Amino acid sequence: MATAANILVLDDDEDTADLFRQKFRHQIMDGIYKFSFVIHPEEALDLLQQQVFDIFISDINVAGTDGISFIAKLRKDYSFMRSIVISAYGDINTLRAVMRGGAHDFVIKPIDFKDFGDTLAKTVRVVEQLRQAEATSRKLSAISDELGVSAQLQRSILPSNSLKKGNIEIWADSIPAAEVGGDFYDFFWLNNAKLGIVMADVSGKNVSAAMFALIAKTLIKSFSQIYTSPARCFETVNRTLYNENATSMFVTAIYGIVDMEKNELTYTNAGHLPIAAIRHNEDPRFLECEAGMALGICEDIVFTDSVHTFSPGEMILLYTDGVPEATDKNGNEYDYERFSEVLRQNAIMSPNLLTRALMESIREFTKGMSQSDDITTLCLKYRLRVTPNVN
Repeated sequence: MATAANILVLDDDEDTADLFRQKFRHQIMDGIYKFSFVIHPEEALDLLQQQVFDIFISDINVAGTDGISFIAKLRKDYSFMRSIVISAYGDINTLRAVMRGGAHDFVIKPIDFKDFGDTLAKTVRVVEQLRQAEATSRKLSAISDELGVSAQLQRSILPSNSLKKGNIEIWADSIPAAEVGGDFYDFFWLNNAKLGIVMADVSGKNVSAAMFALIAKTLIKSFSQIYTSPARCFETVNRTLYNENATSMFVTAIYGIVDMEKNELTYTNAGHLPIAAIRHNEDPRFLECEAGMALGICEDIVFTDSVHTFSPGEMILLYTDGVPEATDKNGNEYDYERFSEVLRQNAIMSPNLLTRALMESIREFTKGMSQSDDITTLCLKYRLRVTPNVN
């Protein structure tokens, strides 16, 4: 954060303040953390009305009868503040109740301050990303009355449509059915050997969809810097969207990490269509994985990571439902049979040429019909380097 993270601690143990100041003395001196300490819930509520706090830390017993209702009230009244609960209880039912009651995380007594320090730092980063997303949302809201400007902003959230670096070549395309569409793609480097790729489809095709898409894209990219697992990233994005979702919108999405050192794709799926894997002289395969629910519908969703190993020259295609569900004048869908045939015929092409062939096939099939849904694709070719054996 640009300024110190403002942290409020509620605990009736008089030694807590001195202990925290000693354990986090370097962060306090460096202006990273700023602590305030109170011993009664009423004092906490009074102070919360006077200052904006980023983190609330409380012993669950001090916060009230069992602390859970107090934490839930804070979550409702202070949407950007995140709570960390300290508990002497280790049973799973109590911990689940704490989390469902509105806590962001918990620690068990006796406190392991190394682990607690990591938890606190990660929670601060989460709050920072939430505030950045809110700032982005406010900027969009200020100009959303101008539909044309909103459409321009929606298009501006998409990165360049091509990338060629190392083992990877990418070509992406997005054709909205309405002036403001709800599809988006993204790709970004996580480090020198790992690339994140995203395909998503927001419900709706209006200004609200464009705004929701921008928020979702910002959250995914932000939390990808914190979580090395796509599944854990989506779990946090989902909770954030659900708790801040005043429009009841949702987004289906796939997020994958291409690891050029392991020649693998690790990915997770939030109610989206399966990734197509394209190899020369083989029928396209649609990668199986345990698809979770779309993001933003329910708070407690568990996602699962799946792993796909690349073959030399293999391509993968991420896409939205505008591809298989494109319809002709008789109401027939383009479907997966035609889709797979185009992929098979163009398996040795570049991502650009394969995408063009697919779009041309869809245009020919839907000739005479207006586009009924957004069509968005991201094609990645993995040029695995094979080192020959030299005897």
